[in-house]
Amino acid sequence: MHGVHGTAKCAGVAKFCMLIYESAAVTAIAYFILSGLAPRLRSRRGKAFFFTAALSVYVPWFFVHTFHVRLGPWVSYAAGTWVFACLPSAVLGLPLLGIARLRRRLKRSQALVTDASSPVDEGRRQAMARLALPAISLSLGAIGSAQGNTEFIVKQVELRLRNWPKALDGFRIGQITDTHIGDFVSVETLIRAVEVLNRSSVHVQVMTGDLIDDLHYLEATFAALQRCEAPHGMLAVLGNHEKMHSRLGPILAAYSARLGRGPIRLLVDQSQVIRHQGASLCVVGVDYPMRENGHHSLRRAERMAIMAASADRAFAGLPTNGEPRLCLSHHPEFFPFAAKHGANATLSGHTHGGQVAFLGESLFPIYDYMLGHYRRGDSHLYVSGGTGHWLPYRLGVPAEVTVLTLRTG
Repeated sequence: MHGVHGTAKCAGVAKFCMLIYESAAVTAIAYFILSGLAPRLRSRRGKAFFFTAALSVYVPWFFVHTFHVRLGPWVSYAAGTWVFACLPSAVLGLPLLGIARLRRRLKRSQALVTDASSPVDEGRRQAMARLALPAISLSLGAIGSAQGNTEFIVKQVELRLRNWPKALDGFRIGQITDTHIGDFVSVETLIRAVEVLNRSSVHVQVMTGDLIDDLHYLEATFAALQRCEAPHGMLAVLGNHEKMHSRLGPILAAYSARLGRGPIRLLVDQSQVIRHQGASLCVVGVDYPMRENGHHSLRRAERMAIMAASADRAFAGLPTNGEPRLCLSHHPEFFPFAAKHGANATLSGHTHGGQVAFLGESLFPIYDYMLGHYRRGDSHLYVSGGTGHWLPYRLGVPAEVTVLTLRTG
C-alpha cells in the first residue's frame, strides 16, 4: 500500500501541476483581455482584486488535492465558476478587444470632434460594455458550476436491434462512465451510482473507463464497485485517465486482486460470454488507444491504426454463427471497428458530451460521436454524457447514469 500511495502522490502532483498550469494560463489570458477593455483593472487595486479572487479559488483547491481534505461543495462551485468565467471572457472578449482598439485608432486618425454631451453618453456606453462581458461570463460560470455540482440523472435508453435474440429481448445494462474520482467527484457519488443500478434491476453493470484520477481513493473506489449486485456482475474497460500519470500499474493490480473474488472483471482487448435465459451474449472490451509513454494526443491515422489492431485482438476467435455481441469502448470513435466486427451495440463515454451543449447539440464537437445514440447499418452506438467530470462544470449536458434496454426490432 505504501508503494501505491507513493505512486498516487507523484501522479497527483503531476496532475495538479498540469491543472494549475492550464487554469493559470486561462486566468492570465482573461486578465489581459479584460484589462484591455477595462483599463482600471491595470491599476494596483484592480490587479489586487483580480488575482486575490484567483487565489481564493486555487488555494482551497490545493488543500483539497494535496491533503485530501473535503472542504465542502463550495470549493467545487468556486473552481467551476472561476475557470469557466475566465474562458468565455477570453473567447468573447478577444474580438471585442480587437474592435475596441480599432475604434480608438479610427478616432485618433479622424480627430473626431463631438458636442459636450457625447463624451458622457459615450462613457456610459463604454462602461456598460465593459460590465456586460464580466457579468455574462460570471453568470455562465455560476450556472454551469451549479449544474456541474448537481447529482447525476438516471437516463433510460432503449435500443431496438435487428436480429437480436428473443431470449435477450429486454436485457438491461447499467452504464457508469467517466467518474474521475478525485478532487471534484467523491467516492460517495460512485456508491450512489452503483446502488441506483442495483435498484434498477439491471442484468449487468458496465464501467466504460476514466474511473479514477486520484489513487489516494483507490481502495475506496474499488470497494464501491464491489457493491454491484447485478446477476452478471460488472464488466469494465480502461480509459485514458487510467493510463495517465503512472496510474495504470496500481489500477491493473486492483482489478487483478478482485478477479474471481467478486463481481468485477476488467476486459482489455478481451471478451466474456454472458449466458442469459438460454441465450449467449458476447461482451467485448477494448483498450484505449495510447502510446506506452502515456501520451494520447495521437494523429488520427495513428489512433485508427491502434484501434484496428485492438479490434483484431478483441474479436479474434469469437463464434461466427450470429451470436449477439456487445462492445465496450471508452473512446466512441472505435464504433466503426466494432460495427465492422459485427457488434450489435457499442457503449462508450470519454467525451462528457462536451459538458456544454445548446438544444442538445455540443458546442465543442471535437469527435465524430459526441453524445447520445448513433447508428451505422445494423450496429448501434450510445455515448454517455458521463457520470462525473474532470472539472465541475456542465451546461445543458447533465451527468448521467444510464439504464439501457436492448429490444428485438
